[in-house]
Amino acid sequence: MPAPAARRTTADLGRPSRRGEARRGAILDAVAELVTEVGYERVTVDAIAARARASKTTMYRHWPGKAELVADALRRRAESNDPEVTDMGTLRDDLTAAVAGIVRTLTGAPSLLGLLEGIRDDATLRSLVRSQIDENAADVGRAICTRATARGESVNLASADRVMSLAVAALFMDILLTGAAPDPAAQSALIDDALMPILRAVEQ
Repeated sequence: MPAPAARRTTADLGRPSRRGEARRGAILDAVAELVTEVGYERVTVDAIAARARASKTTMYRHWPGKAELVADALRRRAESNDPEVTDMGTLRDDLTAAVAGIVRTLTGAPSLLGLLEGIRDDATLRSLVRSQIDENAADVGRAICTRATARGESVNLASADRVMSLAVAALFMDILLTGAAPDPAAQSALIDDALMPILRAVEQ
C-alpha cells in the first residue's frame, strides 16, 4: 500500500516555490537591465516579458503595472546591497556600514538617479519609491539606535526614525551634483558632521 502523501501546511501553501522565486528573480533582473539600458519612460511591460521570457499574465498576477515592477526591482537591489542591518560593534561603525549600503544602492542598477524623470512624472512610482525609502530608512535607524542603546551608548531615540532619511537625501544630492559616489572621506564627514551630532543631541 503506498504511503499517504504528506499534508501541506498553511505555511507551505504561502511559501513561494523555488521555481516561482527563480521566475520572479528573472523578471526583476529584466526590469533592472531594461531601465538601465533605455530609461524608465521607454520600458514597457511587453519588453520586460520578452526579456524575461515570461508571460504578461504571470507578471500581472504579481505586479499591477510597470511602476510596481520597477519599484520592486529597486527594493530587491537595496536588499541585496545590505540584506540585514549589520552589527559593527559601535554606533559610528554601524552608521558607516549603513551609509556605504545607501551609496551602493544609489549608484547601482536600477538607481534612483536613473529614475528621476519617471519619479517626477509617474505618481504611482513616486509614491512607491517614497514609501520604500521612508520605511527602510526608519527601520535601519531604529535598529541601529536600539542596538546602540543596548550597548550603553547615549543615543537620542527620538531621531532614530529620521536620521537615515537625512543620510539618503544628502548622499543622493551629492551623487546627483557631482556625478560620482562620495568617497570614504566624504561619507565619514557626513557621519561625523551630521548624523552623529543628531543622534547624540540631548532631548529637551
